[in-house]
Parts: sequence; structure tokens; C-alpha cells
Amino acid sequence: MAVRLRLPDPTQRDTRYLAARERLVTMVHLHWAVLLRVISETFAAVAIAFASSVILGSNILSTLLWYVALFMILRLLWKVYDWYVERVMITDKRILRASGVITRSVQTMPLTKVTDLTYKRDSLGRLLGYGEFVVESAGQDQALSNIKYLPRPDRLYLTLCDMMFGGAPAPRSDED
Repeated sequence: MAVRLRLPDPTQRDTRYLAARERLVTMVHLHWAVLLRVISETFAAVAIAFASSVILGSNILSTLLWYVALFMILRLLWKVYDWYVERVMITDKRILRASGVITRSVQTMPLTKVTDLTYKRDSLGRLLGYGEFVVESAGQDQALSNIKYLPRPDRLYLTLCDMMFGGAPAPRSDED
């Protein structure tokens, strides 16, 4: 008998942040590329611990390096779960970002306050399929001024432009 681990569905939980007359247009979590650094650091720690075990044998340094590798693996698992629960939502009225595992944080910016939207994609972002939005509002620093690692940024950019400039709203995308 196989035991399946069921993680809570953050999609259901995060819709509670929507107002009564607010319509969800799209909801995504950040691109998996946000995890590349922690994955490579964890891989390096495990490789160093393994190499030290092979070269040095079983000694105190090797044991210490395996503890560091275990810590890095646990850190990776934490970061993956944190990535899993973080969501960026675009509604017909605002942009929201819900994040945090233990302490939930919800950042929001009304679409009516957006004065400028800059869309950036570096070469790695074009290759892997993510981008960055820089959102500016009328002379204020906002919590959502810079959103990195957005998946399918072309589609999200057009959706935001449609919402801000009065075009027909794009259909809801359930893909992540």
C-alpha cells in the first residue's frame, strides 16, 4: 500500500484574499528558476561531502561536511515548499502577491495606481521562460514594485495591459 503525501492546495487558500466583487483573471506561482541557486548550492554541498568521504574516509571533517549537506537538503526542501505556496494573482482590480509558509504576507497594488509597467527578460529568462515586471505608481514606493521570475511573462504582460488600459480581460489561465 503506497502512502501519498498530499500538500494543501494554495489555490483554494489564496482566493480568500479576493474582495466580494473582485474577479480573478490569472494566478501563477513564480518560475522554478527561482530555485536554481539553492539547488546548485545543495548539489555542491552534497558533492563535497561525498568527495570528502571517498578521499578522507570516515573522520570528523567528513562527518561535519555531511551535517552541512543535510542542512542544505533541509533548506532546499523549505525553499521548494515556500516556492510552492507563493502566488502572484491578477484580478480585474489589483495585483496581489501572497507568500510565506509560517507568516503569510499579502502584498497588493491597485491597477488604478499603476502609472508605468516595465517588462524585462534577460537571456536566461528568455531561455527558461521567465521575466521580471517593474511596476511604478504615482510617486510612491510600493511593495510590488519589482516582481522577478514570473512565468510566461509575455502573456502576463498582455493581460496586465488589457486590465489597465480597458481591453477585454484575457481568459483565466489555470496553468502554473
